[in-house]
Amino acid sequence: MLYLIIIGILILLGLAATAAYYVIKLRKVQAQQAQQIENNRQAWQKHRDELVSDLRFIANAMVQKQCEITEGCMRLAVLMDRLDDELQHKHQFSTIRAHFSQTAHMPTHEAYKALTRKEKFKLDNQRYALEEQNREQVLNEAKVLLEYRFDILTPN
Repeated sequence: MLYLIIIGILILLGLAATAAYYVIKLRKVQAQQAQQIENNRQAWQKHRDELVSDLRFIANAMVQKQCEITEGCMRLAVLMDRLDDELQHKHQFSTIRAHFSQTAHMPTHEAYKALTRKEKFKLDNQRYALEEQNREQVLNEAKVLLEYRFDILTPN
């Protein structure tokens, strides 16, 4: 009888030791997960801060007339989409979005260089007309971007 009690106690101690091992292991995994979540949050915050800085830099360059309206709208639309895919669809930035949509089909870089002089002239005239039409409102929206509270955005 005593022999069975000792075996029972040994079995219980073995089960308790196994349970303790897995509890410790679970806590370690949970701590690692929490650390990874914090690392991801910090990486997202750093990336987000860089995007906000880039957005404000381009918006300021547009306001200071150091960047053409079309180029600025193209860059802003891409950055806004990377920061928050809903941002460029907010009513405060409707003209930036509209101007980008109206000019997105226009070739740039090497594709522009490959055009004939006549094709370049035609595209440039279209672009200049759109820039003139949208200039005041785009610049107003760029000024809004300079002061916009990006901290209310949530990660995608």
